[in-house]
Amino acid sequence: MSGLSLAPLAPEHLDQVCAIERLCFTTPWTRPLFEAELQKPEICHWRALLDPGAPRGEELQAYGGFWKAVDEAHFTNIAVHPRAQRRGQGRRLLRALLDLARAQGCRSATLEVRPSNTAARALYEGEGFTAAAIRPKYYSDDGEDALILWRNPL
Repeated sequence: MSGLSLAPLAPEHLDQVCAIERLCFTTPWTRPLFEAELQKPEICHWRALLDPGAPRGEELQAYGGFWKAVDEAHFTNIAVHPRAQRRGQGRRLLRALLDLARAQGCRSATLEVRPSNTAARALYEGEGFTAAAIRPKYYSDDGEDALILWRNPL
C-alpha cells in the first residue's frame, strides 16, 4: 500500500468511480451526480486513493466524500474496489477524510450504513463512530433500514 497516493477526486476519475459504484452498491450514484458534487468544492469534499503503478484505467482503488454543513461532516459515499478490499485502504481513506473534515472546521461526523454491511460497520465503529438512530426503510432497492452513525467529537 506504500505506493498509493491520496488526491482530490477529479473529473478524469469519474469513469472509474462509476465502475466501482456499480460493483459496490445496488443503487449506485450516476455520473451527473458526481459531476454536480465536483462543481461545489466549498461544500462537497472528495478524495481518491490512487495506485500510480496500476494499469491505466485501474489506478483508482477507492474514493470517498462528505458534505460540510456548518461544523458537521456528512459522509455520503466511501467505496473500495472489490479487488482492493481487505487491505486497509478503506481505513486509510476514511482517516484522510476525517483529517480533511477537521481541517475544514468540522467538529462531528455522521453517515448512514446498512445494518447488513458488517464490513463497513466494523470500519466505521473501529474509527470511533457509534450508532445513534435508525432511518426506517431508508434504502429504496430493498427497504432495508439505515443505521445513523455519529462521531462526536472528531
